[in-house]
Amino acid sequence: MELVLDTSLASQCFVTDCEVCCRPFEVVAECEPGEVLSVSGMGN
Repeated sequence: MELVLDTSLASQCFVTDCEVCCRPFEVVAECEPGEVLSVSGMGN
């Protein structure tokens, strides 16, 4: 699965659909300008 993140935002949280099962899940990302520090996801 590919995600597009805006690394100018320090913290972001959004819901997207799984490309395989089409179920929604929450993505939480922590970034610094130009770098992704962490990404995690939880299914609903």
